[in-house]
Amino acid sequence: ILNYIPLPGIIKGFSWVLFAKLKSEQKYHKLASTAQKEIRNIGWQKVDFDSCQKVLDIGCGHGTDLMTLGEKYNHLNLCGYTISDRQVELGNKKISELNLQDRAKIVNGDSSQDEFPDNYDLIYGFEVICHIKKKKELFLNIKNHLKDRGNFVMSDFISNASFDIDYDAHSSYLITQKEWLYLLSESQIKILRYVDISKEIANGLDDPNFPENLDYVCKKSNLNENARVGLQSYDNLYKMLRKGLVSYVVMTAQKQESLSVDEIYKWNQEILQNPLHYSDVSLQQLFYGVEWKKVGPRQEQRKQLSKNWIIFSDKDGVGERLKNILEERGDRCSMVFIGETYKQKDTGSWELNPSNPADFASFCQDAKVTVGESLKIIHLWSLETTASQQLTQSTLESAQKYSCGSVLHLVQAMEKYWNSSSPQLWLITKGSQSVLPVEEVAIAQTPLWGIGKVISLEHPELWGGLLDLDQASSTNENEAETLLKLLEEDQEEDQLAIRNGEIYVARLERKLLAESQQLSFSESGSYLITGGTGSLGLSIAQWLVEKGCKHLVLTGRSQPSEQAQLKINSLEKQGAEVVVTQADVSVQEDMERVFKQIEERMPPLKGVIHAAGLVGLNLLQEMELSQLESILRPKVIGGWLLHELTQNLELDFFVNFSSIASVWGSKAQAHYAAANNFLDGLTYYRQSLGLPTYSINWGPWSGGGMAVGEAMNWLNQMGVKPLDPEKAIAALEKVLTSNNPQTVVADINWDLFKDLYEIGGKRSFLQEISLDSEATGGEQISGRKSELLEQLHQAPESERNEILIEQLQNDVAKIIGLSKSKLPDPELGFFKMGMDSLMAVELRNLLSSTFNSSISTATLFEKSNIKDLAEYLIEEIFPEGEEEEIDVQDSQEVTPPKQIETEFEGEVDSAIASELEEIQALLKED
Repeated sequence: ILNYIPLPGIIKGFSWVLFAKLKSEQKYHKLASTAQKEIRNIGWQKVDFDSCQKVLDIGCGHGTDLMTLGEKYNHLNLCGYTISDRQVELGNKKISELNLQDRAKIVNGDSSQDEFPDNYDLIYGFEVICHIKKKKELFLNIKNHLKDRGNFVMSDFISNASFDIDYDAHSSYLITQKEWLYLLSESQIKILRYVDISKEIANGLDDPNFPENLDYVCKKSNLNENARVGLQSYDNLYKMLRKGLVSYVVMTAQKQESLSVDEIYKWNQEILQNPLHYSDVSLQQLFYGVEWKKVGPRQEQRKQLSKNWIIFSDKDGVGERLKNILEERGDRCSMVFIGETYKQKDTGSWELNPSNPADFASFCQDAKVTVGESLKIIHLWSLETTASQQLTQSTLESAQKYSCGSVLHLVQAMEKYWNSSSPQLWLITKGSQSVLPVEEVAIAQTPLWGIGKVISLEHPELWGGLLDLDQASSTNENEAETLLKLLEEDQEEDQLAIRNGEIYVARLERKLLAESQQLSFSESGSYLITGGTGSLGLSIAQWLVEKGCKHLVLTGRSQPSEQAQLKINSLEKQGAEVVVTQADVSVQEDMERVFKQIEERMPPLKGVIHAAGLVGLNLLQEMELSQLESILRPKVIGGWLLHELTQNLELDFFVNFSSIASVWGSKAQAHYAAANNFLDGLTYYRQSLGLPTYSINWGPWSGGGMAVGEAMNWLNQMGVKPLDPEKAIAALEKVLTSNNPQTVVADINWDLFKDLYEIGGKRSFLQEISLDSEATGGEQISGRKSELLEQLHQAPESERNEILIEQLQNDVAKIIGLSKSKLPDPELGFFKMGMDSLMAVELRNLLSSTFNSSISTATLFEKSNIKDLAEYLIEEIFPEGEEEEIDVQDSQEVTPPKQIETEFEGEVDSAIASELEEIQALLKED
């Protein structure tokens, strides 16, 4: 029997049937193991194990859960029931190997028939009760042997139909919620928490290629027909989950003999009608990570022929090699070098001062005549930066001027003077990304990737992409050829890297964090929080004190506010020494003074949390170099100083508080994205040195933090929900036990966010993130076609366009807030009539619902007005030469299938008959 794998979202490429049967798919073992443990974690959250002594598993299998509890809690006495002699033998052998035989044992017994041997503080069963047919006898056994105030924990399936579902192929006997209510209440078991995780269980069973994968597994593993039917049964169960015919729930309850059956019944009834959901009780849906995927040779791509190239060249010869290749094939190539002042050295060669925006304006005006149209621009100035091990504060500051500063000024000039030429800007770095395991990172180049991600959002018309060269390579002719080939292709990717001659692309993926190390704090150690007097820093300080930390150092650029001081006083009343120091984390003298104070007056420093930072909202076109530098300083210079001052200390952790802005960009926050990209790079650099390090790309926190006011409102509109501080702190703790260097922690409505993020075009970076609406769900239940669609089918072809335009006018008027008497001009552009991105998503959703089809938001922007959109929709609804027949039928009675044994008194109404028919169709699939 398969253990179910709850996933917060669909993992593209994961197939449960391949994973269950093929060793080649064991790359998913950690993911599956972590997900399955999360079911247990949800069940255990309300159990006080310190007050438990005797524990019973009513269907323990090989005893994995017993052993896990036995190793974690050395005071528990554990017993497990199984009907398999083989499981008894193997399980008890493993128990002996773990030296748990004095406290744990597995016995051969049937929980519904054999009297339990003792009375227990905790009785549990994960995915067990659905396989026990005699449930009344089981619960009588539980009632007789669960102590008063003892806990009952289970995870299982429930029938949402009006009847029980006996599913012999799956050896499952699913009872209704009404029967669960009766059994629990009669046993005096009061539900403490009831969590519906049907969606997550279905995500784990989602397999769009199930028929092909099933055939492959059966052939590869030589499975017989019975095994095939068994595997098919899981896919049928998946379809029932997606259709809402069954639910998978996790329940924690308690026996309360002091309450009457009637009192417990009423309580349980209320709880069952209002289940919690996975996101209410688990943190796993908050975690994501950036992964680099190796891609094989691509099929021959259509070339974007360009004869005009501008290379912002480095001094190490990369640009020169590119120039030679381009000129050998007859292309025109202009070179731009770093200089003190604007200078055109000769035809096709310039020098610019990266700090002077006027130089870039002059260059774009002068070069426009020379280079012509169809530009491709390769920016290599970041390759001028100093290697990480030789960095100083001074060289790091200089690097940002000719890297980020030059790109800022270049984009501003391009937008003003070259916009009509549709130039394509590629930003090239070398070793700035951690693509391979434990790879040393050129951290001075990392902020440029933050700038680039925001250029792609604010100026998609200028955007080419980001490409990271191999730091281990000498950039020979072959790599130069590979680089040019990638830039010439009709490139779908805009975040690429080259390693050992192979091409890698960046993808955002869901992460399931497993506990791989214990989190410990020292009462005799000191802990430093930069930005510690802000609301976020004080929340972290409170958490540290609750974890037993006795010595805190909080730094901030200004003195604590009155409210902050009250919180600091509270920390001191809780027994902590709190030293508040006014210091700017980006000023070396200030931080040296702080560290000297710790060294001379306090216990050894054991942990650092770098939470200091500044935030601003400035579009690239409006941003000045001074604004860029001021936002960079606390995180770039501050992060580097903290690294230098702690690299020889024995720290337990060094945590950088980064942002989601560095992961996928954020409009009007190029400087902030760049600053946080540096912290991510610093984390990987420290990892390569063997130093403890974490970077957390936080979404916004509610009640304080970097995102407030206008920024918070904008994030909410984008589908980025603020994190509750209590939940964020719990996520921080989970990250610190995961040994995962970089983790994105954010609560995202992907259906909304992805639509808005991809308005300028589909982005491969989010390709692995599945939407709820993308769940395959077998045969989806579709609604009856709308009246409008029926009206269009019945109308003469010559009138269809007019009907649709009138409907679209009414829809758009409603969305943008116009009165019915003032319908929008069908030839007026959507933006000119006042439609913004969110309104476009609303219109798209309305149209998708109306026509029972998927319409992308990008399509709305391609069809710039109502008239064009109507023509497009007509073509989609009525393809040339094809007339769709409308199937409109009256609801009919269906005789219930005889294969499901269900007793009813009187007639079976049509709703129940439909349920029966649908369930029977699923159960008999093979």
